[in-house]
Amino acid sequence: MRKRNRMPTWFVVFLALVAIGIATSILNGGQTLIVPVVLIAIVWLLYKFPPARWNRGGSARSDYQRAAAQSKKRQQARDTTAKTRRSPSPFRVIEGSKGRDDEPPTYH
Repeated sequence: MRKRNRMPTWFVVFLALVAIGIATSILNGGQTLIVPVVLIAIVWLLYKFPPARWNRGGSARSDYQRAAAQSKKRQQARDTTAKTRRSPSPFRVIEGSKGRDDEPPTYH
């Protein structure tokens, strides 16, 4: 039986190649790693500490609570309008004179 927490072989080979590339770059001077490391650090910092203009103003939980409160208000509004009596409409049904109630519909 196969273990579930085992990494695939191709992923291990990929990590080994990445480690070899990083080691080679460090041994050759290390200046080629400055730009990628700085870019990764900037992206990570922006992910962990986003600017204030990117914040949505709350978490998903507060969004849910806001939507639940709005739904409750709508339900209460429906309950109050449903209790009022409607006036009867001025329309009425006029019975037809076709007389084909028991026949199946014709197909074109």
